[in-house]
Amino acid sequence: MAGIGTEFLEGLNTLVFSSPEFLFRYLPAFVLLLFFTKGKARSLALFAGSLLLYAAAQPRYVFLLFGMSLVNYLFGLALEPPGRGEKQAEEKQKRGRKTLLILAVACNLLLLFYFKISNAFDRSFLLPLGISFYTFKGISYLADVYRLEVEAEHSFVQFGAYLTLFPQIVSGPILRYRQALKGLRDGHCSLLRVEEGLKWLVAGLAAKVLIADRLGILWNDIQTIGFESISTPLAWLGAAAYSLQLYFDFAGYSLMAAGMGVMIGFPIVQNFAWPYASRSVSEFYRRWHITLGSWFKDYVYIPLGGNRGGQAKTVRNLLLVWLLTGLWHGNSVNFLMWGLTLGLLVAAEKLWLGEGLKKHRLLSHLYVLTVLPLTWMVFAISSPAQIGVYFGRLFPFFGETGVVNPGDFLKECKIFAPTLAAAVLFSIPQVGKWMEKHRKGIPAALVLTAVFWVCVYFMTNAVNNPFLYANF
Repeated sequence: MAGIGTEFLEGLNTLVFSSPEFLFRYLPAFVLLLFFTKGKARSLALFAGSLLLYAAAQPRYVFLLFGMSLVNYLFGLALEPPGRGEKQAEEKQKRGRKTLLILAVACNLLLLFYFKISNAFDRSFLLPLGISFYTFKGISYLADVYRLEVEAEHSFVQFGAYLTLFPQIVSGPILRYRQALKGLRDGHCSLLRVEEGLKWLVAGLAAKVLIADRLGILWNDIQTIGFESISTPLAWLGAAAYSLQLYFDFAGYSLMAAGMGVMIGFPIVQNFAWPYASRSVSEFYRRWHITLGSWFKDYVYIPLGGNRGGQAKTVRNLLLVWLLTGLWHGNSVNFLMWGLTLGLLVAAEKLWLGEGLKKHRLLSHLYVLTVLPLTWMVFAISSPAQIGVYFGRLFPFFGETGVVNPGDFLKECKIFAPTLAAAVLFSIPQVGKWMEKHRKGIPAALVLTAVFWVCVYFMTNAVNNPFLYANF
């Protein structure tokens, strides 16, 4: 995984949402500040407060974040179309705006590539926290201004509040500017909104602390043992555990970010929709990290031509989008392998497998639940050689050799069976819908209160574990 300086997060915990420091110190202070500020003062408090939180975590890069806010704000103003005039003049202005958009996007991407490439050659080189997310937010804003889908923001403070929004700076979701407008201009912090937001926050905290972090211990145990020495059952258990860990880690973060957004006056942003209930890889990624998938669709896939122009161009566009998705997550070879694998799977489903998957419900679910964990192993293991070793354990008939402990699977199962069962249970859409239906009222409030303090107990009695997606 590409490091972004989680040592800063572990030391200061300003932006690690699952830390007591953030939950009992920074978040209450922020909510109180926004509770008593209105209008333009609210945007200023949000912008300045977000920068201060970022500075506490990564002081060396806070000026970069401020600078990118200013650069994208100025580009947005420059992209604002002039008044209507003669047709020839309008055509010239249109070409000029397109050139300016290309320049603006290039500035954002070149900065992102510089830090990604620098980190690839020197792992001690610290990546700016959240640079992938605020770069994509800036590009989507500029593209939408160019397309006349939103008006350019004339208040630098308000635009800065959008780009640096503290609940989303670490790992998204990628909130579009047009989605954020209502919260920026008319949003407010009230006791009712704080209560509603806390429910989402506690649900996300439980997903992270009680499920993802526990499953992370299992995956760490497997890495410590060494892939050469694990049995085939444990290899499959590890693939399942990592798949669920990543889901509850990132979905938990997204729920916490959504809850904090609701507290301070922003709309709820859905970033996951029960992805493991999908019946194809394509459907899985329409339900997983929804804001990133829609970003690539709207700003890369469709501008490339989408599925227009025949099968060959469709496959080309899909592979390019997925290769870029892999690069976005990291700069090591395994991310390219992961992106290419998913691109080929999605293309195969679109051209050949899609109809068959629709007809066979059980087989399509089994297909997803088998294939997705295999792709996550490519995602999780940075060394291609070690990926080969792990797959040799998953499929031992390829002749992988080594000392194997046949009792390792039962040993780990005894320890982690309750957590795995809870992870499977809470991955089922019907369970989530039932919880959503019954989340109001005194009983739900009492349960959530108890869950919150259990999470606090686990947080204070374990080494803090930052969110996995803080690494991408």
